Amino acid sequence: MTDVIALGIENTTDVPKKVTDRSKKRVLIIEDLGEMRIMLKSFMVSLGYSNIDVEPSGQAAIKRVLEVSYDIILSDYNLGGSVNGQQILETSRKNNSQDQSNIFIMITADTAYESVVTVLEYQPDSYLVKPFPPAAFFRRFERVKKQKKIFASINLARKNNEFEKMEVLAKEVMSQHPQFVNQCLKIIGESLYARGFYKEAKKHYMLIIHKNKNLAWAYYGIALCELKLRTVISAVKKLEETISLSRHFLSAYDLLADALVHLKNLEAAQAVMTSVLEVSPRSSDRILRLAQISAQLNDWPNAEQSFGRLIRLTRESNSEKVEHYYEYLKCLTNMMANDSDNSKQLADKFKRTLVRLRNFNKTNPAVVSNSFRIEIQQHLDRDHVGEAIKSWKQWNRLIELGQASQLTDAQQTTLKKRLGLL
Repeated sequence: MTDVIALGIENTTDVPKKVTDRSKKRVLIIEDLGEMRIMLKSFMVSLGYSNIDVEPSGQAAIKRVLEVSYDIILSDYNLGGSVNGQQILETSRKNNSQDQSNIFIMITADTAYESVVTVLEYQPDSYLVKPFPPAAFFRRFERVKKQKKIFASINLARKNNEFEKMEVLAKEVMSQHPQFVNQCLKIIGESLYARGFYKEAKKHYMLIIHKNKNLAWAYYGIALCELKLRTVISAVKKLEETISLSRHFLSAYDLLADALVHLKNLEAAQAVMTSVLEVSPRSSDRILRLAQISAQLNDWPNAEQSFGRLIRLTRESNSEKVEHYYEYLKCLTNMMANDSDNSKQLADKFKRTLVRLRNFNKTNPAVVSNSFRIEIQQHLDRDHVGEAIKSWKQWNRLIELGQASQLTDAQQTTLKKRLGLL
């Protein structure tokens, strides 16, 4: 485990003086290393902050940021689990759970983060690479606070949906603080788009690209406008350019997949979602999307792999859903019908998943009944009528005990006919 000396923490004599009472500000520290948690908390306490929450787990931290509005978030990048700091940042910004006026600082030992942070779609307000002395933290923190103050009126206008005012204010900031020109140009494009001025917004982004061809967000802005103007093929090209400039621009992949599905090119959409999961491998939403597209293509092996990955990732979390189990079992059923060589291995996997589903939702009679429907279906698809009848009898016993939901007379009649019991 990393010790305090290795982190470059020598003393705290460079702590700036407290200026105002900050006790009402909410702070969240996300860090899996105990020493770092203690150090960061001591830094914030020395600055006058006392309302501080601490989380060692990325999964728990995501839950917090979706439920609580924090003024300041200090997050490690690599949290050692299924969720990293970048995913927490993306989730908080994408869902607007954290206001734009709030501070998010990333802390990482990964020097590679420096090379990608400038092209990330969801950028932290600042970042620090370990090891760093206390003075570096305090300087960076004060710099971020000053920048937030400059953009405070814009963030308030955004919060109040005053998009025209955002544009006016962004132009003022740009003239007074030329170092923030790109941020201001991005805000102006956001304002035009939010007001429905898609042609004007597209022209705005095109002028930006004419001056700087390496701004991925400008290409993405054009693509958003193209989609609103129903020029989908042009949007696809701009999204591909966005990704070529920044392979970490995750929303570009999502939007590109949407556009390709609209064009009925499911194979290409599947390839796009496969690519984005190489960049963001733990995104449950994107794994689900890949699984659904694969199922639409009847690509059962890829659909099965994706649904299985989703179940493992979300197990024992709030994101674990019975629908994912249903779809996974459906994939296995289709694979067994088309792959006789591996039918025993697939059947064993089916049984294990069925047990997990029933244990996961054993108190839900509807889920229990649905699990038996799926089980009987796969037996019948494989011409295992005897096994299907055994499952039906077991199901009936659970119905009588009230542990499985009742079937209508019509449903019972249909099922008995399929089982050859009528």
